[in-house]
Parts: sequence; C-alpha cells; structure tokens
Amino acid sequence: MGLGIYVEDLWRGRMSAFTDDEEASFMRVCESAPEESLRFGVNKYGETLFNSIQLRQLVKELESLPEDDRTPVVQQVVDGARQAIHRTGYLHFIGD
Repeated sequence: MGLGIYVEDLWRGRMSAFTDDEEASFMRVCESAPEESLRFGVNKYGETLFNSIQLRQLVKELESLPEDDRTPVVQQVVDGARQAIHRTGYLHFIGD
C-alpha cells in the first residue's frame, strides 16, 4: 500500500487523504534528509504526526529541495501541510 498521508483538522478529523507515489518519492526525500530535519522523522512502517507549528518547518524543508526532488506527491504534502496549518491541524503519516 505504501505511505498514507492524511490532512487532519484540530479535532483530528480527516479533511483529505492521499498516498505516496509508486516510486515512494516522498519517503525517499525523508530517508535522505539530515537527521536533524523533520523529514527524517517520518516513519516508513509506523505513524508520524506533525502539528501546525512543526508543519511550518516541514514546508520550508520541502520547498528548499532541489527541483528534481519536488515531485507531484511532494507538492501534495506541501499543499496538505498548508491546509493543516490554516486549520491549526495535523499531517498524519501512516506507513505499512
């Protein structure tokens, strides 16, 4: 199935959902991230939850990626993070 990505509101209600692409391009940019980055903390096999404060940093990290790494699913994560920030919500990653 791959990594599931859920945009949640303040009460953890799901507003939207999508998955990483077949190439796992989002997970690839997470696994190659420096250890001190938020991206590095996304768990491929478990659950990871970022709040709206953390998501501001995640957006900065993703927007600073080289052009080749900014795949459509990475852009979806950026858009979902912005939506969660606007709603003081969360981005919830669920691996398999």
